[in-house]
Amino acid sequence: MMEKQSREHQEGWRRQKQQQEEEVVMVMHSQVMRIKQEEDERAKVHETYQHHVSEMRRGLRDLDRQRSRSPLGRAARTAISIGGDS
Repeated sequence: MMEKQSREHQEGWRRQKQQQEEEVVMVMHSQVMRIKQEEDERAKVHETYQHHVSEMRRGLRDLDRQRSRSPLGRAARTAISIGGDS
């Protein structure tokens, strides 16, 4: 019996709390809404910027790999002949 009353009490408390949560209405000032929108836009711009920066770094890294410090290792140059067929 005691257990049943305890359970009913807990269920009643949960229902009451749920009703209170549903009754709470979030009122937000228009300036606060605008500030939140601007923050969201800034976050999106920052993500896009970070994506572009990472793409640029990846491209520069690829170019660095292609470039050699030695003139003999450059792929774009013509081969250097060492023989005497001039």
